Amino acid sequence: MSANQGRAARFGGGESMKHNVEFKHFEPDQKTRNLIEELIKKLEKRAKRFPPDEVFLRLLIEENPVRKLYHLSLTLEIPGKSPATKKTLATKEERHDLIETLRDAFDEIERQFEAYKSTLLGEPIWKRPTRREELRRMKGK
Repeated sequence: MSANQGRAARFGGGESMKHNVEFKHFEPDQKTRNLIEELIKKLEKRAKRFPPDEVFLRLLIEENPVRKLYHLSLTLEIPGKSPATKKTLATKEERHDLIETLRDAFDEIERQFEAYKSTLLGEPIWKRPTRREELRRMKGK
């Protein structure tokens, strides 16, 4: 058993979006920590229209030391359509390369987040008539 096994390291948000990053069974190097902060800042830019105290990001990275396999769980809680509701976006990744796993997980959360923002703006409704007209033209040819 290693000395870090069962121990968790945490660092979290400041004045911007609240976040909690937790590592289990390993201590990440500075390069990994910098990448995580960079990815969080990128996500914060996309979440500017939401109040920062209502947005919460939770990242859990666990290493399986026997197989050098990384399990990553990423959840993002954002305000829902009404003030009393919250929407939770989540993704899980599992790979041998930690950097690749982090990038893929954040890409997936960003994709889900953009899709959710488009539904809040009603894009599926106002884009639909244009798409229908386009399909009608294609059928006619």
